[in-house]
Amino acid sequence: MKKFYNSLKFKQINTIHWLSQWLATTLPCPLCHQAPGARQPSATDEPISPPNGLCLDCQASLPWYQSPRCPQCALPNTRGELCGICLQHAPAFDQTLTVFRYAYPLDRLLHQFKYHQQLPWGALLAQAWLSRLPVLPASQQPPVLVAMPMHLNRIKQRGFNHALELAWHLQKQWQIPLRIDGCERLIDTPAQAAMDMKTRTRNLRGAFATSQRWQGQHVMIVDDVMTTGASMHALAKVFKQAGAAQVTALVLARTLKQD
Repeated sequence: MKKFYNSLKFKQINTIHWLSQWLATTLPCPLCHQAPGARQPSATDEPISPPNGLCLDCQASLPWYQSPRCPQCALPNTRGELCGICLQHAPAFDQTLTVFRYAYPLDRLLHQFKYHQQLPWGALLAQAWLSRLPVLPASQQPPVLVAMPMHLNRIKQRGFNHALELAWHLQKQWQIPLRIDGCERLIDTPAQAAMDMKTRTRNLRGAFATSQRWQGQHVMIVDDVMTTGASMHALAKVFKQAGAAQVTALVLARTLKQD
């Protein structure tokens, strides 16, 4: 069963990525449906369309996360310092890097990408993500990327792991090894969108595992959205128990209470 699971992940990387990139630069803007190059650029615009497939107006309308936030959980605060929740009940991951708030129109793009197999939209989101991610000092750059794993049942239903697809784009840009066998999801937990933190945490007990040793390593976990942080905490805890010295959560978007 594990061999079959790994073969699905390899197939995803080898056969889908090139098509996704090509379509992302040839399809109309997925939000306003404007054809590539159809909009007349203003004097301040670049002479060509943005490389991520969105027109300039729609790219500007994305919910960029620009306010100060807790460096560990990425919830907003006025000073950009550790929040009270993380000081009192620190999650297993050490920091969170994100560039978007989970809000319209990003939520629409992600829904189409994840549930309607719109893989080109994953490519354009990854490129927009890369354009705003902070440059990490050499001492903080992780030696390995790991995608948030999905249970085999979910992969069969959806056809791909969306977190792995996003991680592939990051790996290609950063040239950091992507360990597709770094961890696995043992329990097919129910959809958690409507659950509170306590319920999510209870459901995720024993959900993840790793057969590797991560002694002293810095692991970066890639996922699409952090809502409560329960899944990220559960997986980061597994890596810490396997010896990891640091775990960074790299998520496309953060859900905020006001959103």
